[in-house]
Amino acid sequence: MPHTSESDVKRNREYLFALASVDGIGPIRIKHLIKRFGNVEQIFDADIVEIAQLPQFNHTLALRILAIPNKLAEFRKKLDGLANQGISVLFSDDTEYPTLLKSVPDAPTVLCRVGAVSDIGGKCVAIVGTRYPTVNSINVTLGLTIRLVEAGFTVVSGLANGIDTAAHRGTLESNGTTIAVLSTDLSTIYPPENYTLARKIFETGCLFSEHPFSMPPTPANLVLRNRIISGLAMATVVVETPKDGGAMYTARYAELLDRPVFACHWRTENQKSCGTRHLINKGALPFLPDQLDKVVDMLEQPENLQNHTHGSSAEQIELFKDKEIESPSDS
Repeated sequence: MPHTSESDVKRNREYLFALASVDGIGPIRIKHLIKRFGNVEQIFDADIVEIAQLPQFNHTLALRILAIPNKLAEFRKKLDGLANQGISVLFSDDTEYPTLLKSVPDAPTVLCRVGAVSDIGGKCVAIVGTRYPTVNSINVTLGLTIRLVEAGFTVVSGLANGIDTAAHRGTLESNGTTIAVLSTDLSTIYPPENYTLARKIFETGCLFSEHPFSMPPTPANLVLRNRIISGLAMATVVVETPKDGGAMYTARYAELLDRPVFACHWRTENQKSCGTRHLINKGALPFLPDQLDKVVDMLEQPENLQNHTHGSSAEQIELFKDKEIESPSDS
């Protein structure tokens, strides 16, 4: 087997970093390119027609790709600049790239990380929900984070206002570890009012972004951010959300990965809770506001969790029918 030198590895990372920066070239297309040409450097030895004729490619994308070698010095400088800022740039072959995230089909080719935590284990749980939560849903979120921290779980969320903020704050106040996934680059905290919260997360947990270059919080990036949240977590908990809320995307991504989704079962269906009811009707695991211990117990026993995951929604709701269901109140 030929020896791979340190300089070869470094150059390969530079080419991969550059390729991931090309507009219109996402993780799936990069995988197609590497599969076709063998490794990332050989892509740039191809001619424009070879690339343009690949599925999901065209002449414009081929031109952008083949322009990379002339700009490699710029990308090398950017990588050095990120390192100087204390930002770790992770690729899927790196040992510090989160293991659970690697199994996501369109996992980020480049993942940027800052913070105190570098070893992201599999004991992570995502908590997500509406930006405009009721008082009861905030209390449920805080109560669940306390229990998860006591059980040794890391809490993942998206730094948004509302449930995300409550999940991060609740974890920090319980002296636990929390991970924030940004839809922007790591130099652009969104929403800006959560800058102080982001600093606290940085000190004891970490923040991730798939954007090494300056990136505003576009609607598309907010949606794509959700696949990383669910990809980092062994399970996703949706506390409260409307049917068109961003948390629904996180739940759908988790379902595509065949990972458990929990949804809080509120008695009264209103605009803020109809999303969780919809998830339960589609097979998500329901829990009542006073059954937070049960959620943690199930997370600690994966074999039992797997059995419940594949039950029908009717069977799942049957588990809770003898309990009183609390109704959310508007904040």
